[in-house]
Parts: sequence; structure tokens; C-alpha cells
Amino acid sequence: MQTIALQISPDAKSAYFADYVGVAKQELGMVLGHDNAVHQTVGPLEYFVFETSEINLEDLMRLSFAQGIYQQTNGQLRPLPIYGDYRLHEDFVFGAKYKGKTNEHLTQLLLNVGLAAIDKTPAEGVKLLDPMCGRGTTLWWAMRYGIESRGIEQDAKALDDIRRNLKKWTKLHRVKHQLKDGFIGKANKKNEGKFLDFSAANTSARIIVGDARQSAALLKKQRFDLIVSDLPYGIQHHTTDKTRNPLEVVKSCIEGWKSCLKDSGAIVLAFNSYQPKRGAIVGAFEEAGFRASDFAAPHRMSESIVRELAIFQKS
Repeated sequence: MQTIALQISPDAKSAYFADYVGVAKQELGMVLGHDNAVHQTVGPLEYFVFETSEINLEDLMRLSFAQGIYQQTNGQLRPLPIYGDYRLHEDFVFGAKYKGKTNEHLTQLLLNVGLAAIDKTPAEGVKLLDPMCGRGTTLWWAMRYGIESRGIEQDAKALDDIRRNLKKWTKLHRVKHQLKDGFIGKANKKNEGKFLDFSAANTSARIIVGDARQSAALLKKQRFDLIVSDLPYGIQHHTTDKTRNPLEVVKSCIEGWKSCLKDSGAIVLAFNSYQPKRGAIVGAFEEAGFRASDFAAPHRMSESIVRELAIFQKS
């Protein structure tokens, strides 16, 4: 048993705002399996201190708020040479900038708590789907972890943006890769079913132009360990029906998502708790045969957004 101090990155404040300590503790507790970590400060630096003998320290460095790991002995902190085990350069996630982009640390949080919920590591062949993937932040995080991923996006222009960014970063960082275009079904002028495949670092991602409600049809018989998505908040992005509240669209997606999810899998969603309310989205999934985890990490982003997380698994 050793005492570990996990340093909180200042970036957590930009991701989770005034609630960053609470959100970070929830994420840490989900991964550790307990909430015994104690928040401490040393001057301007902040840490979570806890005892452990089993956790892989590299997994801790992949927590969305982690900046460094220290071993605490007799009140003294000794930095440990521990790094997160990533396959792609961070520019693939953090480099692209566009209007309405989900915070990269929030996306990593969704992935981490999802892996904890299904009790699997990326090395166990985890597969991920983001049915509202935007410009692919979740997919690139998955690839950095070594997870094969698929994404669906209603905006056909996304493929051009994604291709441009991938070409930029693969060239800059000299990453061996493959890019491939195609269609699921027949080619059409609306680009419905058009896809872009990207493979590098012994893993891959596919982004498909389409409607999240058609996930099962677009993905054929593929099944996933994780379905992870940041739902539209109704501020920068709207739903496939161009409405501010995504609840009705989510309801119409659930059965399709359920058929894409392995029995042991989990769905992890971020949403604006003003619309829909947590109770409404939980109720919709419970009616479809899911159970909701107790995990919650609400944090205010602005006057009109209190972002919340929910985890669902098949009953």
C-alpha cells in the first residue's frame, strides 16, 4: 500500500469551471472504485491524496484533470516518472479549433468513466461509437487510447474539415496512416452514408454522414462496448430536427443505440441539464430497459448551461 498524491491540472478549471474539484473527485472515485481521496492544497497547487496498492498509475495519468503523480512519504511529495500511455500526438485532439467544439477534457472524462463502468481496458479490444460525433473529438481520444471507433455526423461538411485536420497533423508529426473514402450503400448527392476511414498507430476510426436515429442501419451488425456522446445543448448546435431540446431525438435513437450496444456495454452522455432534465432523460432510458448509474458530475458552464453526465447500462 502506498500513498499517492494526484495533482489537479489548471486546465480542469477551464473544463469544469467553479465545480472542477467536485467533478474531478467524481471521475477519480469512478476509476478507483471508492471516494476516499482527500483534496489538499500546497500553496497554489492542488492534489487528491489516497492510498492504493492495485491501480495502474498510468491509468491515473489519463484522468481528464491529472497533471502529475507523486508518492507521499512522511509528508513529503516525490514526483514519479509516470506518463499516460497514448498512441497519437495530443494535437489530434487539442489541435483542431472550431465553433461549438466540446471541451477536450470533458470528452476524455466521458471515455474514462465509460471504461470504468464496463470494467475494461483498451487493450481488451474495446469498440466505441459516437452517434453525434461532430468533428470527431471523441473518436480521436479513442484512437489515442488504442480503441477502434465509429462516429455518425449529420453535417456532411464535417468530413472535409476532419480530412483537412488529419492531413495537417499526420504530416506535421510524420504519422504513418491511411485515409479512405466510400459510401455505405449507393453514392448520392446528399452524401448520406458517405464515410471517411482513418487508420494509424494500429487502430482506426470511421466517420459516417447520417442521422443518429439510423445508427443500427448505418452500422449494420456492428456492436460496441461504449456509446459516448455530447448531446447538443441548443446553443451552438441543434438536434437533427433543428430543435433546442434533444430529448425527443434521443428517445427516437434509444432502440437503435440499444441494438448497437453489447449486453455488457454502457452509454455515456453529456447534456445541458436545463433541457432535458436529468429525470426526463433517465426516464426515457429506463423505459427502454436500461438502468442509470448513480454517477453524476454537474457543473455550470454559463448562465444557460449546467452540464451533466449520465451513464446507462442494460438492465
